[in-house]
Amino acid sequence: MTAIHLTALLVLSFALGVRSFLAQSIPLNWTTLSVCAVDNPARILAGDATTQVANNTPASCVATCAADGFGYAGVEFGNECHCGTGLVDALQTAPATDCNMACTGDGDFACGGAWRIQVYSFPALRPGSWAYQGCIADAPTTPAFSTFTTHTFATTLDFVNQCLQACSRDGLTFAGVEDASVCQCSGAAPVTGAQRVDEAECTSLCPLPGDAGFEFCGGVERLGVYKLVG
Repeated sequence: MTAIHLTALLVLSFALGVRSFLAQSIPLNWTTLSVCAVDNPARILAGDATTQVANNTPASCVATCAADGFGYAGVEFGNECHCGTGLVDALQTAPATDCNMACTGDGDFACGGAWRIQVYSFPALRPGSWAYQGCIADAPTTPAFSTFTTHTFATTLDFVNQCLQACSRDGLTFAGVEDASVCQCSGAAPVTGAQRVDEAECTSLCPLPGDAGFEFCGGVERLGVYKLVG
């Protein structure tokens, strides 16, 4: 390519607003849920906590959200770091080129755009964190846990992940999801004599982000139980 061709290409790129960014490594074994999604004034992250950061990058935002006990993070508008507890609804994918604002902390990386957000999540179900314990009968007269706190969420999207994160924030080591609608957190294992039932009874479905499909979220009076193992 000649110098003239290169100059013409650069001029054309600037005219079209095209810019290439490097892909930043995301720390703490977090995963990228969306390279660019549509945000709105009501926010797509549940429990959204937004800060404007002079040295914002995807990696620094993830580290901040993780340190504050959040399981979701997003960068937007160059200098915004968003931390959340879950997703309000299914993510609406935007073209990757919409996330065209350079990070205030490092201009080599993109940090979203105008109402465009890059979203990351803590992989709560990966080995070394929470381990599935089985499908346990749970009725009002014979509860699986002797003591527990209950959480409900604005959406069932990624429900198990939302529940595990809620229990982590509560400082509790056992979690249970029931009938795709209720999350229970406990500091102790299911009671002695709790009945473990066939996994076919824990088949209520919750949607996963994007095109990932569905996951099982307990059943009617059936609790899908998880234990914090690391």
